[in-house]
Parts: sequence; C-alpha cells; structure tokens
Amino acid sequence: MEKVYVYAQSIMNGTVTLETSVAVFASCELAEETRAAILEENSRLCPAGLQVRYGDVMEIDVYASKDEIPFFMEKEHG
Repeated sequence: MEKVYVYAQSIMNGTVTLETSVAVFASCELAEETRAAILEENSRLCPAGLQVRYGDVMEIDVYASKDEIPFFMEKEHG
C-alpha cells in the first residue's frame, strides 16, 4: 500500500458548483506547498460573484491488491 495526497478546490456561484479541480501528489509537502501558493495567488484576485472553496490536503491510501484492502481483510478474518 502506498500513500498519496489529494487537494481539491471548487469554484462556486452562490450555492452552485461551477467547477471542481482535484490534484494528486506523491508527497504531502508538495501538496501543501501547492495549496499555499494557490491561496496566495487567489487572494489577489477578486472574481465577480464567485467564491473559491479550498479543501484540506488529504492523505489517501492506494491499494495494489485485494489483500491490502481492509474490507476484504476483515471479511477473510472475521
């Protein structure tokens, strides 16, 4: 099992999501650095009537086989 780091942000027009962007990174440091740079850049912009929602960087497990997936492991042993 490997770990990856996911960052997502959405552009909203009121309560309507116009676009969602998701990026996957090999390291937490790169994901956090990218998120911070985007926040900094967007703080200087003022999109008329739009709101950007920034997600947190999330650590995600990447499974290479069924033997690594907790659901199947519990089913087999429990």
